[in-house]
Amino acid sequence: MGVVARVLASALPDRVAEFTALDAQVRAPLALSSRIGVVGVSAGAGCSTVAGMLASTLAARREHRVLAVNASAGNRSLLWHAGCTVAAGTTVEKDATRRAARSGEEVTAGLVRTPVGLHCLDLADDAGPVPDGRWWRALGPAGRFFDLVVTDWGARSGADVGAAVSASSVLCVVAEAERAALQHAVDLATATRLPAVIAAVDLRGARPRWLRELAAHSRIPVVPVPHDPSHGAPRPVSSARLSAATSLATLRLSALLVAAAGPGLEMAR
Repeated sequence: MGVVARVLASALPDRVAEFTALDAQVRAPLALSSRIGVVGVSAGAGCSTVAGMLASTLAARREHRVLAVNASAGNRSLLWHAGCTVAAGTTVEKDATRRAARSGEEVTAGLVRTPVGLHCLDLADDAGPVPDGRWWRALGPAGRFFDLVVTDWGARSGADVGAAVSASSVLCVVAEAERAALQHAVDLATATRLPAVIAAVDLRGARPRWLRELAAHSRIPVVPVPHDPSHGAPRPVSSARLSAATSLATLRLSALLVAAAGPGLEMAR
């Protein structure tokens, strides 16, 4: 059962219209290629988990190509959470070929794909943090061949978020559902001057009332995201095994980011 069908099956009648509208918004066509940068305000906030769910949802529901790029160190990257369990790394030679591509077929040649059709590119290695310029050397103008490029940049502060900003047309800022962390997220999003959506991950399962009020009144859209115990499994978890609440939160986040995606590099089909 698909994400929307499963959520609808467990929904109250007055929520069906919302789910249907969210699905339509996630599928909405974009005139230009857009780049979603996912950044966390701190390590352990759930940045890679959110990025993986987001990329997988977009790839499963959208008509054209979606690329997931891992630019964050760590064992469980967005690629892992999106279901990519094989090596998706690259080389200097492959980077050069990709940047020179003149068609979608050329740029996707050799890229790993997940069962939902998500293309995967891993920029991390054992040498430590991914250098800020690595994204441009690996992808550069070839990003125009993808409908959406979702990049996990890991935890970033205002001082080192520049690389994520330069490679993004819209940001998803991930923070724990805690007041100080969310204030940090708002400050970070405001400073970048890019369209942004905040994912507030409820790691403690507290479901605070003030978080719902913040989501309803914040100038920057805030989507509460529940902590799903399934993400602690030894293998990647498919969308079919996530809770209905997690699936709904991912749909809301995806819909807002598609709506916020600004003009980027022109797509080539």
